[in-house]
Amino acid sequence: MIRRCCSLFVVVLTAASLLASSDAPAPNPELSAANQLYRSGRFAEAADKYQSILKSDPKLIAAQAGLIRSWLRQEKVDEALAAATADLAAQPNSAPLLASMGDVQFRIAKMAEAEGYYQKALAADPRQVQALLGLARLYDAYSLYRQAYNQLQIAHQVAPNDPDIQRRWFDELPRKERIAAIEAYLAGPHPDDAEETEHLRHYLEFLRATVDKPVHACRLVNHVEATEAKLESLLYDPKTVVGYGLAVKLNDHKVRLQLDTGSSGIMVGRKAAEKAGLTRISEMSYRGIGDKGAQTGYLAVADHIKIGDLDYQDCVVHVSDRASIVDEEGLIGADVFSSWLIDIDLPNQKLRLSALPKRPNEAAAPKSLDTQGEDRTGPDDSDEAAAQPQTAEAKAPANSGAKPASRLPQDAYVAPEMATWTKVFRFDHALLIPTSVDHSLPMLFLIDTGSTSNALSQHAARQVTKTSADPYTQVKGLSGEVNKVYRAANANLTFGHLAQKNQSVLTLDLSALTHSIGTEVSGFIGFSTLRLLEMKIDYRDGLVDFAYDAKRWGAGAKF
Repeated sequence: MIRRCCSLFVVVLTAASLLASSDAPAPNPELSAANQLYRSGRFAEAADKYQSILKSDPKLIAAQAGLIRSWLRQEKVDEALAAATADLAAQPNSAPLLASMGDVQFRIAKMAEAEGYYQKALAADPRQVQALLGLARLYDAYSLYRQAYNQLQIAHQVAPNDPDIQRRWFDELPRKERIAAIEAYLAGPHPDDAEETEHLRHYLEFLRATVDKPVHACRLVNHVEATEAKLESLLYDPKTVVGYGLAVKLNDHKVRLQLDTGSSGIMVGRKAAEKAGLTRISEMSYRGIGDKGAQTGYLAVADHIKIGDLDYQDCVVHVSDRASIVDEEGLIGADVFSSWLIDIDLPNQKLRLSALPKRPNEAAAPKSLDTQGEDRTGPDDSDEAAAQPQTAEAKAPANSGAKPASRLPQDAYVAPEMATWTKVFRFDHALLIPTSVDHSLPMLFLIDTGSTSNALSQHAARQVTKTSADPYTQVKGLSGEVNKVYRAANANLTFGHLAQKNQSVLTLDLSALTHSIGTEVSGFIGFSTLRLLEMKIDYRDGLVDFAYDAKRWGAGAKF
């Protein structure tokens, strides 16, 4: 999907799926009404209905699980955790309750615990749809894309009409079938909030506008095995560097785009798009840090994009209706280079791209810019590739929902030379790295060169430190200015193989980002720290590595 116009995957498991187990009893009328409220996105009403049912039947598992998920959808995480803990204590072998606890653990970023509960649920009932979907989502975050696909395929075979399975299955369909599936999904009740529904409608508009045209694949048209580009300083004032950017040519118009590991694809302001003569396709909306909510824009196509030695053709670009993007001409997410091994050397202001390590028995992968925010985890999955002749052995059975083996996604591969790199959790473009604050248990922080400073969520700050209002700091993001900014007391941050001492950390409300991703995002590792490091990223395999030059920076950096 176009990830800018379709929100990151959110936990939207329906109560109806609770009934997918082969031995599940038929629901009673009250339970059916509660399930329908949930399916329609009326989560507060559904929660009230489930609670009413449980007053007369306290051990009705379907109502217990439905209540837990209703609370999760309302971001009442503490209530969901308390209910799941109490319910499981009374019925420890219940597959729906085990799966529900898996969802709660995933939401609070306890990934190993979530996997354990999902696996226990499937041991009790191999057709437990919530556990299958939970593992699919979890394995995606692990970069185990084949395993994620396997779990999703089984879930689709068990309950193909479940709305949550349908939503996850859209990406597996050819474009014409995808259009019909999304139209049918939107026409009926579905458990998405207004913003998620709007994103999906915009994506449908994009598909309709491009269905009879070749896929905008953003292919590299010149032969480049490795390349290097200069990173240009972005200044707040003559002495203060707040980021680094790349010189990019959209068609023949030169723009300077901030290199932002916290963003996806290429986004430019309206003025830059007009000067570059980009071809408008369809509307879109997007959101980021800031208190002004979702912003408007559109998707467009650049005939060619040039970055240093690289020359690409037929690329999707995201355009904001605003004249500029956070005081710059635009942003370029590091994920656009996800088919390369990325070396962002911030101290020396260099971006280096080289070939990813080959998997055993694998040919070199094609190089493309991922300007659409797609996951490129396997061979080309375009309609054109799907239409190519296949051998009898490679063909999938008709209507099976299965892909031929040659087009299946692949699991992460850790090359021997990367054995000491740090595994991160990947949610589309977002790379979340386990981070400790003052020796706390690990939390998940977004690696974000687009954030000027390190940041801590208000939720995490309450657990690990003290905060105070900071009226002198201005924070702006894609969704405008943050109204209330706080600052935490000096904190020690530990991530990867590094520890940085006595860092002043901004404290922000990250609840919208957490809701969008579906798991707790406790903070950012921002530019103030990353500017001291050489950072290597392997998006394909979910790996990062950091190098700190102590001789260059000395004790002042406090690493």
